[in-house]
Amino acid sequence: MLKDFVRDFPTVHLVIGVAGNLIFFVGSVLFVWHATAMLAIWLFVIGSLGMLLGAVGQAFYIHERHRLNGAPGRQANDDRSPAR
Repeated sequence: MLKDFVRDFPTVHLVIGVAGNLIFFVGSVLFVWHATAMLAIWLFVIGSLGMLLGAVGQAFYIHERHRLNGAPGRQANDDRSPAR
């Protein structure tokens, strides 16, 4: 089930990663003011998790795509011979 989700929805991983980056950035800006430091810490944590999930999902997607279609540069009829 997870493999199907990873393979069928690669855009979701990108959106999660971009949202994580945006949240991380907002958290960085909030460190400018002492009153918003606690919120900044939590946005850092949430944003970092989003970036991690986006990157891991993208890595699984690329791995699954290569497993199903072969790695780029490889010939379709022989997985051991390098591309010429």
